[in-house]
Amino acid sequence: MKKSTLGFLITVGILVLAIVAVAIAGRVKGKKTTAEIGEVYIPVVVSEVKTGTIEDVISVTGYIEPSEQVNIISKIPGKLLSNVVKEGQEVGVDQVIAYVSRDEVGVEFAPYPVRSTTRGVVAKLSFDPGAMVSPQFPIATVVKIDKVLITTSVVEKDYNRIKLGSPARIYNDAFPDQWFDGKITKIAPTLDQFSHTAEIQIEIPNPKHLLKPGMYVRVELVGGIHEQVPILPKSAITKRLGKDVAFVVNGKIVEMRELKLGYYDLNQYEVVEGVKPGELVVVEDLPLLQDGVKVEIAKNISKETQPTQGGESK
Repeated sequence: MKKSTLGFLITVGILVLAIVAVAIAGRVKGKKTTAEIGEVYIPVVVSEVKTGTIEDVISVTGYIEPSEQVNIISKIPGKLLSNVVKEGQEVGVDQVIAYVSRDEVGVEFAPYPVRSTTRGVVAKLSFDPGAMVSPQFPIATVVKIDKVLITTSVVEKDYNRIKLGSPARIYNDAFPDQWFDGKITKIAPTLDQFSHTAEIQIEIPNPKHLLKPGMYVRVELVGGIHEQVPILPKSAITKRLGKDVAFVVNGKIVEMRELKLGYYDLNQYEVVEGVKPGELVVVEDLPLLQDGVKVEIAKNISKETQPTQGGESK
């Protein structure tokens, strides 16, 4: 072999060895030991388990109805001369609603006054002046709304959670900062075999007539109240294998605890078994956690807020 060829091969070999050495050195330098990196901890947001008062709340919806509705008729047939009142006007017993002409051929009578038979609010005037009226058709409809009603229903699983006289809170979008108090006055003794629901009726005092018939409302039925019990926000509870669980911070790890839950007020749960007052539970990013995962507390929201009582935020 020529000296020039041998020298070339030696040079190439040295270069290859140098490249390999540099690559290995780089990998060794870039690779850190576990001690150099440190253990990995998941940052978590927690809240302290508190004791407090909680309601058993059932959420339903419905429409406002008058407590009573009366049709006002003319006892004689004839032509409507005039409506004396307007829709929305309050009327008393015996107050004139309208006048009807009862003239016959060759005979003139004084206009016949049609009077309200009840006190209330004129909900509807059925005819315009000049129309022919008769006892078969109401001239007006008067409703009583000093108290109003809601007829709605509860599903089968909630049927035994309510009883006559149970409190109810009523909300309508027209009054965003106000809830109206009522109570259950009727509960159907049987359930519909197809829908598996039972009809109930709720009565609400309405002295200022703020609630109008036909309004759509959201209703919170209060089935019961428990005091001085452990309470968890619903954000602290998740499902694993069909069971309710919470993640409790114990030192630097989390423990997955199975829970037995009690009352629910649409915002928080009563905890019968599983956690104790004073323990810290994770309230965010629960799907990322498993039993025994190492964590560090990034934020404790129980130091910023207190548990609310009696339903969801108003």
